[in-house]
Amino acid sequence: MQAFQTAFDIYSMGRFTRDDDNDYGYVSVKDTAIDYTNEDNVIAQDFADQYGENFVDNTITTSILGTGDYIGMSPRARRVIAEATMVLILLHQYAIDAMLTGIDHCRKGEQDTYWWDDAVASLIGWAEGTDVGGTTTNGYLFYNIAQYLCSVSGTCNIGGDSEVNRLMILALTEGKKDLFALECDSAGKYMKDVEVLLDTVLVDLVAYYAEQLDDDPSDENNKAHGYIVATSLIPIMEKVSQEAANSIQLNMGTLGVTPMVDGKNVVLLALKSYVSAQNINCDLLTRDICSASLQSDVGGDEVFPIINSGNDNKESSAGLLSNQYVPTSNIDHM
Repeated sequence: MQAFQTAFDIYSMGRFTRDDDNDYGYVSVKDTAIDYTNEDNVIAQDFADQYGENFVDNTITTSILGTGDYIGMSPRARRVIAEATMVLILLHQYAIDAMLTGIDHCRKGEQDTYWWDDAVASLIGWAEGTDVGGTTTNGYLFYNIAQYLCSVSGTCNIGGDSEVNRLMILALTEGKKDLFALECDSAGKYMKDVEVLLDTVLVDLVAYYAEQLDDDPSDENNKAHGYIVATSLIPIMEKVSQEAANSIQLNMGTLGVTPMVDGKNVVLLALKSYVSAQNINCDLLTRDICSASLQSDVGGDEVFPIINSGNDNKESSAGLLSNQYVPTSNIDHM
């Protein structure tokens, strides 16, 4: 029990990042989980609307301490819940918040890239190093998830890297250049490119765990992963297709029930509808989501009506010149 309390103390009291209102103050991960400062952070608002204002903090707190919905769950599965919630939901929201804050500073005429660097650290972390492609020491954030997915599927590029990561680094690099040049609207476009790439990773990860759970729906760790992975996508997906989001919720996003009741292909078809609506590049996915031959396990091609195509991604990051991201701020977290 002492180890769980120690983990919670680090979460709630450890120094995470700078307080924007106090040059000498810092906030904890818990502070970040309960307070997103940028009113334009649609991702954070989507999660608050779907799950309630304190969902992220409550999930991390109760999974660490083994209370609430996580009473009786194994310590390993609870760790999966806590870590995955931080990476896939909390730091996703925080990165968008930080980029928006950086763009706000730009619009005030300030060449301040601290918050953009902060966003990059929240997505890439500290362990991948300064070299393109990272180091032999792996991190545990979005960057390394994309790297893992390409590794297990054999779809990494000729340099052994995830193509999603290559494009993300390029978009982050070009966005930072724009902030230096006070080209604030252009930086905002690169932020949108990053959002699409993060969506791409989430879709791919949901498909990966759908496959794992379809093979063994009783594996507790896969169920924990699947639950949080699905939970991280559902609020974003729901604005595009309620039916598709409901399918993900039923098959993967509910604790305490047998997952994948409709079978893997129904989940993949739901993801396929979202990928199509959001103009996500199928070539960047490592799982077989966009296959023309994909059919439901119960027969036929499931139809998931589209409410709204929320992303016009005609201006792709694919044309960016090669460069690596170099932080210029003293990022004091991760």
